[in-house]
Amino acid sequence: MSDAASPSSHPPPVSGEDTPVPLMQRLYDSPFLLLLACIVVMFVFFTGWGMIEIMSLEPAPLP
Repeated sequence: MSDAASPSSHPPPVSGEDTPVPLMQRLYDSPFLLLLACIVVMFVFFTGWGMIEIMSLEPAPLP
């Protein structure tokens, strides 16, 4: 057997997949994750806005 055929004679090539992918890049790569992130942001924003609006209302007079 030659050394070229043995798997231990040559190290595996370094590929770009070994490096960790940044979080925002993973978010933009998946349309489902991007949609989920948008839904979460909208939920937090509109819930906060609604709470501010409710707290700013005058109390209802009792009959």
